[in-house]
Amino acid sequence: MRGNLIAVAVLTGWLAGCAQDASPEELPGEMIEPTATPAAQDVEQDEAELGARGAVVLPPQARVFGRPITAWAKEWYRWHFRVPANRSPMLILEQDCDEDQDGPVFFVPVYDLDTTFQRTCRVPKNRPVLVPLWVIINDYPCPDPSFEPAPGQTLEDFLRQGALDFNNGTQNLVVTVDGHRIDPRRHRHTSDLFTFDGDPSLVGKIPDPCLVGGEQRGVTDGWWLMLQLAPGEHVVNVRALAPFGAPIDYTYTLRVRH
Repeated sequence: MRGNLIAVAVLTGWLAGCAQDASPEELPGEMIEPTATPAAQDVEQDEAELGARGAVVLPPQARVFGRPITAWAKEWYRWHFRVPANRSPMLILEQDCDEDQDGPVFFVPVYDLDTTFQRTCRVPKNRPVLVPLWVIINDYPCPDPSFEPAPGQTLEDFLRQGALDFNNGTQNLVVTVDGHRIDPRRHRHTSDLFTFDGDPSLVGKIPDPCLVGGEQRGVTDGWWLMLQLAPGEHVVNVRALAPFGAPIDYTYTLRVRH
């Protein structure tokens, strides 16, 4: 399976600013457990301590500004592919994280050129923060002529199955927020089919062999956290073994404005 691999970690938050929009509701995407399984009572205690520090992990069923997390994951990808290569945070580690961001949710950018890195982001206060932990997009059309659905298979099923099969090879996913371990099993989201418009300058630079630099369709799968952040500094770390065998280890320092 080919696709755009994205490693990501980070973050923290406080729930008060999003409480009105965070009523639980069933998400449309599939949710599949990763391999790491921390003890439930340890995770519950850690997440309670996080809340006391002003860092809240929203539940996977939360709705933020009336939309589920899976919908925001699709918007994250539309933003990811919209920013030109010469100022893309996905390609330039020192680039400002909020490049071209104008929506109500703050998107933490991945760094597409490595699976081990450290990044610092300045985050506006009172904005929910979406953090990709380990995510991919399976997109279409593709220059590879063999990359097509089987007879009778829908494009959505074809792309979803490829994304799931690839990501199921992720091993030992461990996520901490401010040093407290988060159980990522509940935070895997798989989207339905959606469209995005890739900037032509990204072709050949972002590691996605199917990127054509125009309108395409895709399905994303992976582990995401939606956070509410109190003012101050918060740190998210993500560690795992990628499906292709590379170690994942990245740290995001989020500095939320007062």
